[in-house]
Amino acid sequence: MAAEPLTLERLNAADDAGVVALLDGIYERSPWVGERTAPRRPFATLAQLKRALVETVREASRDERLALLRAHPELAGKAMIARSLTAESTHEQGKAGLTQCTAEEFATLQRLNAAYNEKFGFPFMLAVRGPRGDGLSKEQIIATFARRLENHPDFEFEEGLRNVHRVAELRLDDRFGHEPVLGRQAWDCAELLARHSDPGFAENGQLTVTYLTDAHRACQAQLVRWMKECGFDEVGVDAVGNVVGVYREDPHPGPLPRAGEEGGRLRERAGGEGASC
Repeated sequence: MAAEPLTLERLNAADDAGVVALLDGIYERSPWVGERTAPRRPFATLAQLKRALVETVREASRDERLALLRAHPELAGKAMIARSLTAESTHEQGKAGLTQCTAEEFATLQRLNAAYNEKFGFPFMLAVRGPRGDGLSKEQIIATFARRLENHPDFEFEEGLRNVHRVAELRLDDRFGHEPVLGRQAWDCAELLARHSDPGFAENGQLTVTYLTDAHRACQAQLVRWMKECGFDEVGVDAVGNVVGVYREDPHPGPLPRAGEEGGRLRERAGGEGASC
């Protein structure tokens, strides 16, 4: 039987020790994040809680943030083999198929893990559940791993922490039973725009949109369609290529219009001011 979703009312009503217990596992083996965030109660929204946790980590010392990175297991690493992963990490690595690697995939990941640790001094950190939470493929994970090995250590330290926060966000959504509907809609719109790429890049599955190329104009046209579907009173392209929509405030607003099926479910209300995309 699934556990009952956590609520902000319950979290806000708990004492400091209770908050730490309720947030256990959100930041891998790092209860100090919950301890330092507890005094920031009450939280009015889940987003406010997420921001408070991020701020707690940001305010920590570099050594503490390094320890947070090192608290995470390697991908398909020793902890997985020894079955000593936390329940959260087991779920995430399983969702990405890392618990069922071929011998070749496993060998590749072990080689990448060793190279990454030698260069940076902490494990490779990636939110393997991906942007929509349903899991990256093993091919995507390995390609990202290899690419990030080329990064500067300072950049990779911050990139690792960004992924720590993304993992924490997904875990919080699970614990609160939250479905990020608007976030997924925004992602879908970005994916639709990403179909347009300049010649020489599109054929290789790469995304490059140069100013006023055909790909750029195709993105402009798509944005114009979406803004018209969303009910903007005026939509146009200015002299330097920006798509500008104006929504004039209605003193007697009715229900929001239904947007088209192609992903234009976003509505921007600008209160009479221009909304530039």
